[in-house]
Amino acid sequence: MFKKRFLCLLLTLACLLPLLTACGRGTGDPTNEDGEQALPEVEHTIDLTDSEYVIIAPGGSDSDDLTEQDAAMKLYTAIYQSTRIKMPYYTDKMDKGSDPELRRTEILIGQTNRAESGKAYADLRANDYRITYADGRVLILGGSPEATEQAVDLFIEKYLNLSEKAITVYENRDDCYRYPYLVGDLSINDVPLKSYTIVYPRGAKSNDPLTYYTAVALADYLLTNAGISLRVLADTSTEREYEILVGKTNRAASKESTVTLGQDQFYLHTDGSKVVMLGNSYLVAGAAGELINNHFATKGTNVDINATDIPTSPTPKTHTFRKATSALLLIGDGMGYNHIDYTVSSNMLDRFIAFDLPNQTTCTTVSQSVLDGKKQYTDSAAASTALATGYKTYNGYVGIDASKTAQQNLRELAFAQGARTAVITTDALTGATPSGFLCHHTSRKDTAVLQEQIDALIANEQVDFVHGANAELVTPAREGLNLISEGGSSFFALIEEDHIDKKAHYANSQGVWDSVVRYNEICAYAICFVMLHPDTALIITADHETGGLVKNADGSYSFENFSYTEDDGDDYYQHTSTQTPVFALGYGTEELTSRTIDNTDIAKFIAAIYGEYDFGQ
Repeated sequence: MFKKRFLCLLLTLACLLPLLTACGRGTGDPTNEDGEQALPEVEHTIDLTDSEYVIIAPGGSDSDDLTEQDAAMKLYTAIYQSTRIKMPYYTDKMDKGSDPELRRTEILIGQTNRAESGKAYADLRANDYRITYADGRVLILGGSPEATEQAVDLFIEKYLNLSEKAITVYENRDDCYRYPYLVGDLSINDVPLKSYTIVYPRGAKSNDPLTYYTAVALADYLLTNAGISLRVLADTSTEREYEILVGKTNRAASKESTVTLGQDQFYLHTDGSKVVMLGNSYLVAGAAGELINNHFATKGTNVDINATDIPTSPTPKTHTFRKATSALLLIGDGMGYNHIDYTVSSNMLDRFIAFDLPNQTTCTTVSQSVLDGKKQYTDSAAASTALATGYKTYNGYVGIDASKTAQQNLRELAFAQGARTAVITTDALTGATPSGFLCHHTSRKDTAVLQEQIDALIANEQVDFVHGANAELVTPAREGLNLISEGGSSFFALIEEDHIDKKAHYANSQGVWDSVVRYNEICAYAICFVMLHPDTALIITADHETGGLVKNADGSYSFENFSYTEDDGDDYYQHTSTQTPVFALGYGTEELTSRTIDNTDIAKFIAAIYGEYDFGQ
């Protein structure tokens, strides 16, 4: 597996550190948060050569606790390597020494079971962290394990005096570092949003993925832009007082109203301590978008919002898209309508989600090789280049036109306009489709050259997130999309499911079904994500059809475009020039889908979002 995470993430976090503001006492403010006169700081020195202090970390075995245990070990190692002092290190579940509630000489790392840790954690959001000292205990923790790691790094840098083998801490001082989130802390009718749980109907992930991924996308948005981590649970879980109900759950508040919903409408309302979201098909995500973009709309970085204006009765509303400033392009490599029909008719999929979208058409895919009579069909390299640059080119070329001239691609255009960008695929990043959005070269087969170009893009910070050769798409797509959209940034992302093509080449029916199902899943998440980001245009398509899959008179399917037998004896089926499907959602996409289009039209449409109206040939 090849996975190249966003190399610049650490650099970005480092750049953000100066933007994080210290809060609480000890920063020159003579009053505390209640407006009372603050107590003066008192400096304390902990002599490591003659100290009873121990390091305490959470004692659990889940990934969060393990991360904070690693952070604690980092502090232990920093002290030992510089002073040769082995400070005792325990977890909060180890029975060592005197009663832990009586022993005060502790350095608490992360969310330990000590009461002070709970109090210090209460007002922290995901990327916030604090260092404080009270009644003998040193507290180092963050709103997430990753933030705790940053707090430990700062403690090592600012609080350890290793040359003197000492730690300097301050009584009556709370060094709390706040991350610059798009919005501040959120509440609904004075109830903190962190009190809520997001609930979806049992079985929705497989039976109603648009509802399930609405719940997931809502949680992702709140974590990314508000630092609030909410649990997402099926309605088989124990009912809680405060819940955000997504779709037709088994909770009483989710019961359908007597008010009829139109095809393009949704409900968002409160019912006591419940928030109810209902809508037809993807319009349930419209309710989540309404909550985010109207009731929780940013009023400035870290400005708190108390939503008191959510309707208390189910009033139908219609979702409205805004002028697009971002674009999301999904490509199912090799997928024709026939592959979708084959998967549904084989009972591997109830329906292909994109058929629910309002804007649909078909797309021609022929390459310059076909136009010149040299080939009968496009390959993925030429098709990707057309989708990425708006130029027809010869099979095998990536990012260059038929005259071998490098042409600007959509990722480069978006980057030049200040947008963040991502390329995510189940293929290798040097595969033909992602290379069309990352590289410029005369041969898709020169993977060493393509990899060198990709490495240079990452090193030069010209792409924000790349991810290749993964078994599924939703996890890296969630990570990448929320990264590049954080804080309301404009963005462009290319997401490809590659294995529809790979499996169709060998008439592998099960492989085709599995790949279409996987593509359907990322389509569902992308649709819900776009409904929460209404200034985004979404296009779901394919680069070409593979295998000449046809439905026979008896209802069975067969691959017809047989080309040759490979050395190992396996049949090999080639691409065809069958028109591919196009599904679209967002501002202006109805114009794109008002007629049969060419793949270069998709590139031109997306380029216009970034202000380029003379894109492609």
